[in-house]
Amino acid sequence: MSRMEPLAAAVLENPACPHGGICTVAFSGGADSTALLLILYELRTQLEIDLRAVHVHHGIRGKEADRDAAFCAVLCRQHAIPFQQIAVNVPAYAAEKRLSEETAARILRYEALEKAAPEGVIATAHHAGDNAETMLFHFIRGSGMKGLRGILPRNGRIIRPLLYAEKSEILAYLVARGQTYEEDSTNASAAYSRNRIRQTLIPLMIEENPAFLRHMSRTAAMLAADEALLTQQALEAQAACLEPCRGGMRGLPAYPKPIRMRIYMQRLEALPVHVDPSYDMLTAIDALLEAENGKLTITRNVYAEAWRGILYIRSTASETAAEIPLQTGENRVFAGMCCTAVLGDALSRNHHTADTRSTLDFDRIIGKPYFRQWRGSDRIRLPG
Repeated sequence: MSRMEPLAAAVLENPACPHGGICTVAFSGGADSTALLLILYELRTQLEIDLRAVHVHHGIRGKEADRDAAFCAVLCRQHAIPFQQIAVNVPAYAAEKRLSEETAARILRYEALEKAAPEGVIATAHHAGDNAETMLFHFIRGSGMKGLRGILPRNGRIIRPLLYAEKSEILAYLVARGQTYEEDSTNASAAYSRNRIRQTLIPLMIEENPAFLRHMSRTAAMLAADEALLTQQALEAQAACLEPCRGGMRGLPAYPKPIRMRIYMQRLEALPVHVDPSYDMLTAIDALLEAENGKLTITRNVYAEAWRGILYIRSTASETAAEIPLQTGENRVFAGMCCTAVLGDALSRNHHTADTRSTLDFDRIIGKPYFRQWRGSDRIRLPG
């Protein structure tokens, strides 16, 4: 394997290199994933992995996509690598969710990979050039540290064994063994911003500094470590501020702004609806907290509200249709709030000590009581 040592070394030195168990390669048939599959095949005994491959057919690019799928199937059959093909409909999903086909393809691809490989790790063929491209893409968009850290070597079950290898090493590996691969014609299109970054910006950077990709990988690793630390601190601060029943956060002003901004992002990402937090959005939430009282509509189904210095970030999407059965004891209901139900005797029925308490005649309740949002036909009669 002497001629293949640079690529093999890049894989073996990567902390995301698989060791033992099932390793499923996301196999597109392109140069990168072909090299990844074959280098892991050659290292499978040393790494003690059960190697498999999955190809996702996106339902776009017509005959070219069919050609890619056929290539993947043949190569896996030649090496006795278990192979699975999954078809998804990117155009339909993109239209339904109002997404670009590029974004829709990425979402469906990872969903398909997770479904096809429920055990072990899933290896994708991202390399150092992809990492630099991602960092520059996020930099141009004005992303924070989370975007500037680039692609993580490992994210849950997703691993990137080639992340510290350069494209030149990948191509040299394939040439040395006379291995063909398929080309995605859309990679040459200047219509996509990532392609323009790859074709124009990165070559200029490498011309200025031949070690550009290596330096970007090092910067990404440093930023990822810093972001991991700040994220953990934000999680701990959020836990300290969170009111377990009402779901609000008290005492946030005591924390530095970088921690507060990450807390807002974490709360938004935890909602049942998708929100893409922007800097302006997070800044507006922070300003709401400074005002102590007020409400901010973030999207049609998401809002932030401050009341007496307590901050709430909520979604109405899942609350509208939800019906939560009432049980004795503590009941977790909408937006993280809770209600405690206690069975009492007749003497306590009209005993109210606060406006947040109410007494109901249990004998008059028909069926099972439950919580839900107000509906147009509902009527309520308050005590007093």
